[in-house]
Amino acid sequence: MNDLGETLGHILCEVTRARMAADLEAVRIAKSYAEDPDGLLRHFPVPRMRMPTIEMTLPVIVGQIPEGYVASVSTSMLAASLSENLGEALKAQSIHVSTAEINKIIKADPNLSRGLVSDSLAQKLAEELIDHTRVRTIQAEDKKAGSSERFKKICAIIRAQVGRTLDALPQRAIGIAVDARTQQIKDLGAAGQCLNLKLSVQEDGLDMVFEDPVEGQNTPPALKNLVPE
Repeated sequence: MNDLGETLGHILCEVTRARMAADLEAVRIAKSYAEDPDGLLRHFPVPRMRMPTIEMTLPVIVGQIPEGYVASVSTSMLAASLSENLGEALKAQSIHVSTAEINKIIKADPNLSRGLVSDSLAQKLAEELIDHTRVRTIQAEDKKAGSSERFKKICAIIRAQVGRTLDALPQRAIGIAVDARTQQIKDLGAAGQCLNLKLSVQEDGLDMVFEDPVEGQNTPPALKNLVPE
């Protein structure tokens, strides 16, 4: 299955490539007309196919709708970055959490082990790390006065570093999972069980703006930018 956004993106890419193929063919035909040995085709208009508006209906099977915002990250990058950030932040508290220990916590969670993260999963990861350091902190303090305040400080550091680490990692948003494959839709049977996406795509264009030509230069000017028609 693909995300709904990826499916729609593929469709728009295919439409764009179809327009490009039509333009390339128009250029090829224009050259053929210009090179007509009898000169007759020079007086014919060059055919050019455009698609100003495309309407399509796409049936898809909805496989999963995530609850809230969910993103995908690399679990190895998450463990390594979190270990590094926690190591620096907890150094003053004489607490160290290794990459192996963090990996163990990540692998124990069915969602985190797949690299899926959200606000609730971030909180859960922070609480797991806090529980992991709780016993070690109490043993180090040996229940002396001030251990409670020190542990509160450690908890705050862990929560802050989990959030900081996730914000810095490359993330790919997880959207609505859909399947547009014909066979899967056919196997499903009743069309009413499918979601029909009705798309209306309008053609637009970009004009190319080139650098000013340099006197005496044989190569064409470089492309400067693209602006709407």
